[in-house]
This record gives sequence, C-alpha cells and structure tokens, in this order.
Amino acid sequence: MLDGRYSRQALFAPIGVDGQARIAAARVLMVGCGGLGTVSASLLARAGAGFLRIVDRDVVELSNLQRQALFSEADVRLARPKAVAAAERLADVNHEVAVEPIVADITPANIRALTADVDLVVDGFDSFEGRYLLNDACVERGLPWVYGACVAASGMAMLVVPGQTPCLRCLYPQRPEPGAAPTCDAVGVLGSATHLTAALQVGMALRWLVTREAPRPAVMMVADVWNGRCDRVELAYDPAANHCLCCVKRRFEFLDTALPPAAVLCGRNAVMLRSEGRERPDLQAIAARIRRHGEVVHGEHLVRLRTGEHELTLFADGRIVVKGTGDIATARAAAARLLGV
Repeated sequence: MLDGRYSRQALFAPIGVDGQARIAAARVLMVGCGGLGTVSASLLARAGAGFLRIVDRDVVELSNLQRQALFSEADVRLARPKAVAAAERLADVNHEVAVEPIVADITPANIRALTADVDLVVDGFDSFEGRYLLNDACVERGLPWVYGACVAASGMAMLVVPGQTPCLRCLYPQRPEPGAAPTCDAVGVLGSATHLTAALQVGMALRWLVTREAPRPAVMMVADVWNGRCDRVELAYDPAANHCLCCVKRRFEFLDTALPPAAVLCGRNAVMLRSEGRERPDLQAIAARIRRHGEVVHGEHLVRLRTGEHELTLFADGRIVVKGTGDIATARAAAARLLGV
C-alpha cells in the first residue's frame, strides 16, 4: 500500500482503503472541459475515479493553453476536440480509469441520457445557460452535482445535493441577462484562479463519493487568488420558505425549453448554428469539396475551413461555429455558401 498509486491518498484518514474503493467504483460526468473541467478531470483521474465521461463541444485554441491543463500546442495546430484530447492525455496519466469522451453540445435533448448512469456531475460550464440546464436535470433525477464558476481572479464552488442543500435556482432564481455578468472573454481569468476553483470542486466531489454526506449547513467556498482571500459561506436550506421554482415547485423550465437554432457566442466574435435532428454529415466528402475555398483541417470529429474572412468549423453532430462575425444572418450565409449546409 505504501508504494501504491493511491497510497498517499488512502493514508488520509477520512478516505482510507474503503473510501478509495468507493472512489474507484464511482461514475462521474464532467460537463465542459475548459479551465475548470480539465483540472477537475485531471485530479479525478489521478484520484482513481473509476469512470469519467467528458462532454465538451469545443476544440482546443491557443488562448486555452494559459489555464487549461491537459492540452498542448499540437492540439491547437490540429484543431482537436477538447474532450478527445483530454481523454488521450488522461489515458497516459492513469490507465486504470475508463474515460469516455463525447464531442457534443449539451442540450435539453441529450442531457438526460448523459446523466442517466452516473453518480455525480462536476460543472465545467462557461455559461449560465448550461448551469441552469444542468441544475434542472440533476434536481429532476435527484443527482448530486458540484457547481463551479471562475472569472478574473475569483472562483466559487458548492456541492448541490437535491433535497438536502440549496440548488442553483435557490441562490439565483433568475438567469442573468446576456452581458449582465462579467465573463472570462470580457474581463479575463487567471490560470491560478481556475486551478484553485477546480481543486475546491474536486475536494467536494471526493468527499461526497466517499461519505455520501452533504455538509450541514450547505457551504459555498469563495476564493480570490489576487487578493489572497478565501471565504466559507454557510447557506441555509429551508424548502418551505424559499419557494424555489426548481427544487420545491418542480418546474424544470430549462429542460423543457428547446435551445434556439443559432446563438451568438459572447465575447468571441462567433456564432454557433445548431442543427438537431439532421443526419450526421459526411466530413470527408465535405472536406474534399471545400478545399478550393481555403485552408482545411479534417479529422474524425470535425472539418474546419479558414478563409480570409471567416473560420467555419463543422462538427460531426451537425453544429457549425462561424468565427469572424457576431451576426447570425451573416453566419448562416457563410455556412450555406462555403459548406453547403
């Protein structure tokens, strides 16, 4: 045991040999594989979580490398999907952990299937839209999840156990309007802040997997790496008094609302075009057809076309991200003209 992979972790009395076995038996869903998700996935794999499902819709970009562990410059050059690149790196870290990468946008149409066979979800989203959808799905199933958010030099983390702790909508009943809250694309983010926030998330995740006990009272940890502050905020949970639309009244508005077919990606000068229900595109045929328009990168999960004006990425699930414009009509026109879809 003293020389084993998890020997130092098992020596930690609250975990021990029995707790390590519970971690090894755990199935964890990682939603989003960016600044929080890569660090959380790395720590969970190193801790011996038996199964990790990593879901992310994006590809690795140069600006990610400042804070997103697991990725390299080669991943940027090859436009590799984050979920796939992370899974391959984790296989080198710990072959005992089964990692399932899924390159997809998380939507009301697929989130129930993604959460159906896991014990815990760890939040790596970079949007309020994603977190409110996740909160609905987890509360509906009674599935614990670890909330995390980080911007600039600050981050926060909280374990949500439906029926035992406040849910996200208990704390934030209404989703902020677009542009109302600061984002990493607008005000930046420190790598040290994302790493600390993810470490707090994984600490909470491991504690739940080992003990299956929610903290009483519930706790939100808030940290600021620039000013050297870390606060523990205790959160009261009184379902009879707070009238939460989600966990008390069981109204799952984000699960019941279809996502719009197009969305402007805040702060990225880009538009995402969704196409749920369309047949899987023939990426190889499309790559061959569009080479005359510019530089093409083609892989198993996507085709990317760079022209002088735009960069278009077509994913295997039918999504298209058009960079170089924040106008939906312009993005649709570019996709139709250059990709023929």
